[in-house]
Amino acid sequence: MKLTLDHTQRLNLHALLGAQRADVGSIRAIWAVQDRIALNADEEKAVELKREIVAGQERAVWNPALSIPAKEFEFTDPEVARIKAAIQMWDSYGANADRRWLQPLVETLFAVDLVPDK
Repeated sequence: MKLTLDHTQRLNLHALLGAQRADVGSIRAIWAVQDRIALNADEEKAVELKREIVAGQERAVWNPALSIPAKEFEFTDPEVARIKAAIQMWDSYGANADRRWLQPLVETLFAVDLVPDK
């Protein structure tokens, strides 16, 4: 499945995947997805990305007034399943605050075939 992700989706999805509990094999598979969607050094600089430690947890913050072009990624079926599972298990602190980046992913990943049966 191809997904076009902007930097906000990439950063938030990276964090969401990183919060998953899993066995070692699954963790390695998650890391592979994270490594692929991670911003490179130039992209991080372009959005003024900074990492902070808050209550012992790393948090990424960036300048919301800055952006970079969205990028297309190809995911295998198992990778899509991991992404979907991470989204389904996520307990959002504020659905409204996350809607801008999350809604397009939810609509794509959880799309229902709307073609009527013949």
